[in-house]
Amino acid sequence: MSNYQRNTSMVVCILSVLVIGAISVGLISYYGANTWNWNKATTDFSFEAEVGATNETVTLDIDIATGGIAILFVDNESLLYKIDVEVQNTTLETEGNPTVTFASNTIGLTYPAAGVNITLGSGVNYTIDVDVNTGAIAVVLGPGAHVGDVSLDTTTDAISIIMTDDVVLLGNATFNLAATTGGIDILVDYPTGIGGSVECSVVTGSVDITAIGWTEITANHYETSDYDTASQTLTIIAQTTTGSIAAIMT
Repeated sequence: MSNYQRNTSMVVCILSVLVIGAISVGLISYYGANTWNWNKATTDFSFEAEVGATNETVTLDIDIATGGIAILFVDNESLLYKIDVEVQNTTLETEGNPTVTFASNTIGLTYPAAGVNITLGSGVNYTIDVDVNTGAIAVVLGPGAHVGDVSLDTTTDAISIIMTDDVVLLGNATFNLAATTGGIDILVDYPTGIGGSVECSVVTGSVDITAIGWTEITANHYETSDYDTASQTLTIIAQTTTGSIAAIMT
């Protein structure tokens, strides 16, 4: 293994630990401090389900108007999901308690304002669709993750996604990352044999892509040399209207 590979692997590992640590100690509070006053009394809700007889691809569908979403995976074949939700009591008075549904192989949560930490297991395959109007989204795809398409969308705030090379990708996956006003950070360590493409678009702001050994299609678009011939690919499309995008591909 080259020094570059060692260094980038170490960066992926360190950043994954940092993000997971932030989630475990209260990433919700960080997001809340930037979006709404979390000094008011809050109530915590926890929802958990096991895989059971589920054997098809499961979609995680989250829609939050204001708040923050953090998603990570653990190597636990029996866990379908564990979702922790923190809500201000003033919101509860007007909106009632949040609920998590599971129907037609879709995990659903829709709520006006909340901080949400989501843990997914390794027993089934997932696709991810997260929409937040005002708030940040952080996703760590690490050991135990079996994922296909990922869609992360925020109107105002940031998106960060980290993926290690031991993730199991489903088919030709696409990660769509979109922010109207906010930055996007991408750190992806591609599994061996997966063709890669990353394309970024900014109206007002900057793009910084590090993809050593990849082919430069344009200043904001890079591909691996085998992207058109690989039996499996991961395509990353990131766009923000006002903000910056930083992407590291290894």
